[in-house]
Amino acid sequence: MRTYSVAFLSPLLFFLALPVQAVAQSAAPASVPDQMPFDITYGEPVTAAEAEAAVRRVVGEAMKAPRNWKLAVAVTDPGGELVYLYRMDQTQIGSVGVAINKARTAARFRRTTEAFARALEAPGGGVVPTLDGTLVASPGGFPIMRNGRIVGGIGCSGALSSQDHAACRAGAVLGE
Repeated sequence: MRTYSVAFLSPLLFFLALPVQAVAQSAAPASVPDQMPFDITYGEPVTAAEAEAAVRRVVGEAMKAPRNWKLAVAVTDPGGELVYLYRMDQTQIGSVGVAINKARTAARFRRTTEAFARALEAPGGGVVPTLDGTLVASPGGFPIMRNGRIVGGIGCSGALSSQDHAACRAGAVLGE
C-alpha cells in the first residue's frame, strides 16, 4: 500500500474543496419572473416599399425646422439582413455601419438599442457587449412593428444618440 505525506495531501484536499465552498457561498438566486421580457412574435419581413416609407418618415423628422440632422438610416428584416439603406447628404461615413448594426440589434433582439444602453449601465451590464459582435448599445434603433409583430429593425446614426433615437422612432411603426 502506498502512503502519501500530509504535505502532499493538504494542498490537494484544499483545491478539491474550493468548488464546494464556492457553491455554498454563492448568493441565492433573484426571483425569476414567469413572463419572458420582449416576447414579441416575428411577422412577415418588411418589404422594400415599407422600408422606403419608414425611411422617408425618419428623414422628415430629422429635417423638421430648425433641425438639420444628417443621418444614415438602415432597415433590416427580422434576421438583421439589410433591406434598405439611406445616407443623407454630408452624413459622417462611419454612421452607415452603426445604423445597420442598430437596426440589426433591434430586430434580432426584439427591443430598442436604448434598452441595451440602459442595461449596460446597470449592475452586471458588462455582459452586454459579449452577447453579439454586432450589438449596438446606443439609442437610435427600434424594432419595426406591423400589426403587433416585429417585421424588421430600423437604425439611425449620425447625430447625438438622443437625436438618432427621436428621428428613428418615426419609422418604427408601419401602417396597420
